[in-house]
Amino acid sequence: MSKKVLMVDDSPTVVEAAYDELNEKGYEVEIAYNGMEALEMLELFIPDIIIMDIEMPKLKGYEAAEQIRKNPKLCKIPLIALTGVSPQTLGDKAKYFDAYLVKPFGFEEMIQLVDKLLNR
Repeated sequence: MSKKVLMVDDSPTVVEAAYDELNEKGYEVEIAYNGMEALEMLELFIPDIIIMDIEMPKLKGYEAAEQIRKNPKLCKIPLIALTGVSPQTLGDKAKYFDAYLVKPFGFEEMIQLVDKLLNR
């Protein structure tokens, strides 16, 4: 059974490229373009892992991550932050994420991190 990934980023270019890479590696991928959309999607789709941009309109990635961590049904899902800044720059907001991909990142790096967090 394929593992499910929720890819959240406001950049269609990043989302489409990540979708293609993950799909090619056998992952089932759903897409959201902001934190609010991600939270709405999580009411219907429970992924095995979430890759989420930090800076997005409507609801920032760390704000969505905080809500995910407070939800008993979702709180154990590994969260990868996509960010243009270092984890240190995020300060106490960094605690919501299990791992970080600093932009620009390579898709091979992203796949390795997803595989590692899912023990594939």
